[in-house]
Amino acid sequence: MKNKKIFLPGMILLLIIQLCVALFFCAQKQGLHYDEYYSYYSSNVTYGLHPTDMEWKDTEEIRSEFMALPGEGFNYGMVKLMQSWDVHPPLYYYVLRTVSVLSAGVFSKWQGLSINLLFFVLSWIILALITKELTGNDRKVTAIVCALFGFSPAIFSGITFIRMYMMLTFACLLILYVHIRAITRERLSFVSFYVPVILLSFVGFQIHYYFAVFLFFMAAAVSLYLFFYKGTRKTSFLYAAAVLLGMFLSIVAYPSCVSHIFKGYRGTEAQDAFFDISNIGQRFNFFFDLTNEYAFGGMLVVLVLVIILLGLTWKVKSNATAISRANTINMKKDVPADSVVQNSSGRGTKWSPQKQAIMLILFVTMGYFLVVAKTALLNAEEAIRYEMPIYGLLIMLVVLCLDKQAAVFTTDKNKKWIQGVFLGLMGLTLAGQIYGLMQGKVCFLYPQDKLNVEWAKAQQKEDVVYIYNPANQWMIWDESEELMQYEQIYFVNSMQENVVSDENLSETEHVYVYKMRGEEADAVFEKLVEENGGFGEIRLIRELLYCDLYELER
Repeated sequence: MKNKKIFLPGMILLLIIQLCVALFFCAQKQGLHYDEYYSYYSSNVTYGLHPTDMEWKDTEEIRSEFMALPGEGFNYGMVKLMQSWDVHPPLYYYVLRTVSVLSAGVFSKWQGLSINLLFFVLSWIILALITKELTGNDRKVTAIVCALFGFSPAIFSGITFIRMYMMLTFACLLILYVHIRAITRERLSFVSFYVPVILLSFVGFQIHYYFAVFLFFMAAAVSLYLFFYKGTRKTSFLYAAAVLLGMFLSIVAYPSCVSHIFKGYRGTEAQDAFFDISNIGQRFNFFFDLTNEYAFGGMLVVLVLVIILLGLTWKVKSNATAISRANTINMKKDVPADSVVQNSSGRGTKWSPQKQAIMLILFVTMGYFLVVAKTALLNAEEAIRYEMPIYGLLIMLVVLCLDKQAAVFTTDKNKKWIQGVFLGLMGLTLAGQIYGLMQGKVCFLYPQDKLNVEWAKAQQKEDVVYIYNPANQWMIWDESEELMQYEQIYFVNSMQENVVSDENLSETEHVYVYKMRGEEADAVFEKLVEENGGFGEIRLIRELLYCDLYELER
């Protein structure tokens, strides 16, 4: 009774501590990834970010494109149109637009981070409910799963990345929870099961197309489970119809998704990667290493080896026990030993609803991991985002497996040290995660951007030129926060053949030039210097991701 009284306050305290750590890393975030800038831009665009060739552009016009302006309203139609031109569904951008409108006139990282923090809390709660459902309300295992989930560098990276992946994680966990409850409680009612399946199939697909991968494996497994294992063909067809109805409604609501998946550049890249069998090993190792390092604190290999070792030991032990029993029975009765061994092995016995649910989670998690590993972009640690929906499930499966194996080997005599080994492994995993947090394993913080922005702010009244590549205009906005610090910027197309002098540039003694890399940009740079009277000193100040920053003096 005492444990029951302290469990809920303890879990709330655990969540509060993890939220405080998450807020700490959010505060450390000093810059934005290009995709994060795009989140704000495509949610709040007014006129469009277009560089004005050989004209001065007021940077307030740039800033206004990243925030909702007072009086603009929610304007979800524009948000949907922007996404139809890109490669994503619109729901996340609707949410970010809503937050932006409620804080109109502001462009802040906290607008996007607040959304991620909310969905982290919701995902945490759903994962706890799934674990309780599978374990019969085992408080110890639930607390361990939530602790490892909430202190994982992978999850903190999802929180600090202002994109839709924490929302996607919540949607995947929530629809899985609906299925787990139906299986463990053996009840598929219209209100508590079919309606949520339809709604969540619709909503999830509006968040990210990877939701369809998660849903496919879950729907396939449950349909086959109902058809063959339960022998309820009518229920199987009814369930499949509910899933398809949700997906169909989602496509009707957002028909652009079809061209995104089958014709868009990301859809085409994903298809090419999926059907390329030569990269299976490379991609699997890449994402396995990311999962090991960022989700399990480097302990995944150790935990898997322990699980395999205990599984083999249990198998040998159970077979030896079965043979011993068979020989004993044969000495007393004339019974074939093989039949005794077969019966004692447990074959033919019906799995419990909890075990059925665990096998469903295992199938869905492995299927999602492999398909995403085969199709996602291999962009270093940034790729951690793509497997975000299953990190909590992988942690839960490992903890559940080790706990069940520990229970098999536990006796009255060794109970303390078996539990000690189990808790020790969990403690080492948690320690590995915390060590990773201390070693900077949380991604998307960009600490160097703080100095760059402060430097630009100190030069805000200087004349600034940006030579850009018209084929890759999006690269300009990778440094949006830095560019916003200047009062105005003179943009020049790197393909411009008729470079002429500018009054400001001809008279100024000092100019800063952002130049895209490439021969065309180099040639335009030389012409610009020549047409504006020449500069005696040209110094490279800094190399940025897509361009170089030069200082020019007379």
